[in-house]
Amino acid sequence: MKEVTSFVMKGNLKSKHILLVPIILIVFMVTLLTINSQQSGATSQELQDTFDHRKETVNFLIGNLLNKKSHLGLPEEQQIALDSLLVQEEYLKDISTKLGIGDLNISTENLAYLKEYNLYENYDFINYNNTKLLEVEQLKAATLQRHDLTYTEQETPYNTALFSKQLFQIVFSPFTAFLFLLIFIYKLISDDQNRTFEFFKVISLSNITVYYGYLMPFLILLLTYTILASFLSLLPPIVTGNLGMIHYPIEVVIDTDTLLVPVWKWLLYLPIGWGIFVSLMLVLAICLFKYRISFSFLIAIIAFPIVIAYIWSVHFGFHAVNPIHLIVLYEKQLLDPNRFITYLVGMLILLIICFAACYPVFKSKRTVLRTSFFSHARKRYVPKPKWKLLQFEQIKKKRKGHVIFTFIMLVGIIGGTFVVVNQAFQKLPTIYLDVIEDFQNILIDQQVQWKVIEEEFDLEAEKMKSSSEESKDKSTEFPEENPYSIMIKDIENKYNNLEGLKDEIGSIDFSKKYREIMEYSQSYKELDPSMWNVTVMASEEQQRILDEKNITPWPIGYQWISHFNDPSYAVDSVHYNLMKSSQERNTKYGNSGLFSLYKFLDWNMMLIVLGIFILLLWTSLSEEQRPNPSIHFLTTKPITFRSIYASKWAYNLVNAYSMLLISGGVVFIISLLIGGLGESNYPILVYATGITDDEMFFSNVDNVHFFFENLIVLIVKNGVLIVAQIFFLNSLFSLIGKWVKNHYVTIIITVLVSVAGYYLANQYITASFIHLNPFIYFDTWHIVDGWKSVLSNSPTVNFNNGWMILLSSGLLLFLIGFIPKRKRVS
Repeated sequence: MKEVTSFVMKGNLKSKHILLVPIILIVFMVTLLTINSQQSGATSQELQDTFDHRKETVNFLIGNLLNKKSHLGLPEEQQIALDSLLVQEEYLKDISTKLGIGDLNISTENLAYLKEYNLYENYDFINYNNTKLLEVEQLKAATLQRHDLTYTEQETPYNTALFSKQLFQIVFSPFTAFLFLLIFIYKLISDDQNRTFEFFKVISLSNITVYYGYLMPFLILLLTYTILASFLSLLPPIVTGNLGMIHYPIEVVIDTDTLLVPVWKWLLYLPIGWGIFVSLMLVLAICLFKYRISFSFLIAIIAFPIVIAYIWSVHFGFHAVNPIHLIVLYEKQLLDPNRFITYLVGMLILLIICFAACYPVFKSKRTVLRTSFFSHARKRYVPKPKWKLLQFEQIKKKRKGHVIFTFIMLVGIIGGTFVVVNQAFQKLPTIYLDVIEDFQNILIDQQVQWKVIEEEFDLEAEKMKSSSEESKDKSTEFPEENPYSIMIKDIENKYNNLEGLKDEIGSIDFSKKYREIMEYSQSYKELDPSMWNVTVMASEEQQRILDEKNITPWPIGYQWISHFNDPSYAVDSVHYNLMKSSQERNTKYGNSGLFSLYKFLDWNMMLIVLGIFILLLWTSLSEEQRPNPSIHFLTTKPITFRSIYASKWAYNLVNAYSMLLISGGVVFIISLLIGGLGESNYPILVYATGITDDEMFFSNVDNVHFFFENLIVLIVKNGVLIVAQIFFLNSLFSLIGKWVKNHYVTIIITVLVSVAGYYLANQYITASFIHLNPFIYFDTWHIVDGWKSVLSNSPTVNFNNGWMILLSSGLLLFLIGFIPKRKRVS
């Protein structure tokens, strides 16, 4: 085994690609460090805003009490509350001063302030903070003081252990795990085709020695990568002397509880868990390789149990026997001080068992799977009479690995989008809790304002009563109850309802209860028409349609935020914060197949897919000229130049459509297993510019008509546009490939033309001829939902014109390619 290990290790180390790994890691880390250092300050600003708001509230309460004291005097309890507020004011001033100069070492002052506020709550005066949030804040401040740490940047860290945590989550992610697996499998098959394994057998090495010896170098490389990536990630806090930040507490929400987890748990768990998971995949891969399974089927067989494990974790939560928690959905086992250690030890034992179980597999001499369908052996070229050129192109791409690599990339892009959507849905309890607590904070601020007004009303009533008694005027009537007390009780009821709602997070009908409490009871039709914007009208009308069709609304919010209320259209920072907060409270989440597909289209991920087609999958005449000239060989055959051009164009179309359909279909079927199909007739807002209809609605504020269309109809329309986009882009690529003699130059020019066309189409979107520009229709979802027609202020920018212009312009470009070049006259 030593001989095989040494031979394979030397071959790996001699490869020039091995040096790219540390270079890529260093470049990536330096880039992220630079970006974070330029954008740092979000946490500091958040702390500043929080304590400034508290200081304003305290000053407001102090002013109210001093005014009351100067006129009527204060009861003993209110005098004690005033003294406490004056002490709190001093602490808040000290904290604000420190934050103002960039000093985040405020844990001591914050603890003193929180201690004083806890005493203040006992004086039965106006409470202005959320008590449960203060408990977490106090625990965090105590942890920081115990470890002699300061508050630090959490959103964009750059010189602390939090930056190392951010790097760990990237370099030890599922993406890098599957990338390492792909490299291992590619090296396995490449060495087998180069007869490396036959060479080992020639020198009388047993199968056990060969396969164990071949596996060991990659496990060593895996360990080396883990150590190198960990060291480089920890280098910034080590150099800056901030390694102590490994004890910094991070808030993690579980159900309705917020727990504090130190950073070092992530730094310990991520590399170990990632290493064990990748090792398990490598062991499984080499066992399957022993039976001569092809590259694609090897990937499929390995991916199958991983997908099943992920689906199991989504439906049934954490289980100690599920290895998927080594790389995803692992935070729950981080919370218990010892549970994650037990889990890692169990997975390590599983790895050892799997490693030992490989012995009988490696020792066996017979191959179980002998069919050529599963074999990775290179097949002989047997031309078919009708499809020679298409078959020739497919074999070239397949032998270069472009076909399978494109398929893997497509599954990764589409599947990655679906995973992101599902992961967001899994975080719904945390999102609900954040939204409820934010709304509770708003209610607390309102309560403070109304209680002060209530005090002022009582003060005025007391003055009038005293004046009436002195003048002996009995005609003056005094209200039996303070009218503002009723409003305060309503706010208290809302607050208590929200507090009770928090305890029901995770229940089956929670979303319905949440909407009932949060939505407005007043219809927009009862408001003045000047307040009829699209968001208000569409939200109510959509809810009406949902009730009629008996469809469960997508969580979380009751409003459907229109594009007019997008934060990017805010006029100032205050307006932006309001719009951003509204958008976050009403963001839609789901995990069904149709919802995931809707988000894939809404995020316009097809642009990346089209880029993959151009970079990897498609071929053109330029590929037969440079870098590997074969055009002269083809033209010596009884094949016309036009046939070669047309066959490459047809190959690109067939391959793109089939691979997109297969990869998208596979991922969609998996998503069905996770979240079901979803509601195909879910009503989606669609804008209508320059079109009027009795069934449409009109917003006076936004000056636009709109209506609702079923989700499945919009998805089908998106599919038609995507078909037309591929048709047009393929014709453009083929035509450029005919004019250019280098394949790589063809790719670059096609990408540049597409990017420039898309940019100019959006930059000059109000031009009168913009509907004739094919690139305007690459913003697929916004064409289908009518938003592009609103931006262009033209009803001609629509779905029907889109697919017709893309197909007609694509056909025109294709036909131009048949025009022969003018021969030079010598």
